[in-house]
Amino acid sequence: MRRGGVMLCVHTISIGTMAVRTLPENEKDNTMQLTYRTMLSVAGSDPTGGAGILADVKTATALGVYGMAAITAVTSQNTMGVSGYEAVSPDLLRAQLHDVVSDIRPDAVKTGMIPTRRHVEIIAETIAGFGLDNVVIDPVAVATSGDSLATPDALLAAVNHLFPLATLVTPNLPEASMILGRRVEETDAADAGLEIIGRTGVKAVLVKGGHGNGAMLTDTLVERDGNVTLFTLQRIDTRNTHGTGCTLSSAIASMLARGMTVREAVKAGAEWLHRAIEAGSRYRTGHGNGPVNHLQDILK
Repeated sequence: MRRGGVMLCVHTISIGTMAVRTLPENEKDNTMQLTYRTMLSVAGSDPTGGAGILADVKTATALGVYGMAAITAVTSQNTMGVSGYEAVSPDLLRAQLHDVVSDIRPDAVKTGMIPTRRHVEIIAETIAGFGLDNVVIDPVAVATSGDSLATPDALLAAVNHLFPLATLVTPNLPEASMILGRRVEETDAADAGLEIIGRTGVKAVLVKGGHGNGAMLTDTLVERDGNVTLFTLQRIDTRNTHGTGCTLSSAIASMLARGMTVREAVKAGAEWLHRAIEAGSRYRTGHGNGPVNHLQDILK
């Protein structure tokens, strides 16, 4: 996915330190009175670190949130494409989720690559069973390179089981088209978002415009109350766009973990991603689509 440009009217925040909160009186003891703000990524791995759980944890860390991960699949890929993947067993995924969530309750959850229907069902059972909030679903079906990352019925299972539990889903134009069974263009993104909300009950939809044509692109945030917010961006001329979908959704989840509203989180996350794309646009990392600069504020 190619994204970039200048975010208009973006909500900005200070992200220089780890976000913490004070425990309620009934949970305090004499030695520990603070907890980190936390974000759990449920996604596949990318050994290059540009996408998947490694990108998600980098993003959370850069935004001052304690990042955690439950792995759904191990992929073999680089900046030129995906050569294969192997899903973790459903039982192992269930164990990862239970062990993390029962011990360190996440303030936000982000899902990425979910390889099969059964994996979707286990994630949905965990979210519902523990009553988790601030759930961001990145409905990944195909990698930036065009390689498939899930079985044909996995996306349908996510629509049926995960979307109703989600705070926000973040499809790009091809993914929105797959969800609705019709071609979705930037010009009808708002209608597509409203249709997805009506069909699934998700609270909000961000239809990403990075697959559109031209020098400008528009992301469309549609909320359940009918409010539509457009974010117009100028495309950055770079091929370093590997993992932008993963990075954006984990940035938004991290902002939700910090206590922002959906609209604030989308604005702040998109601004941060823009700077990460711009900061990484001149670097040569690999021989294909390189990553964004997740550590833009550290690697000066």
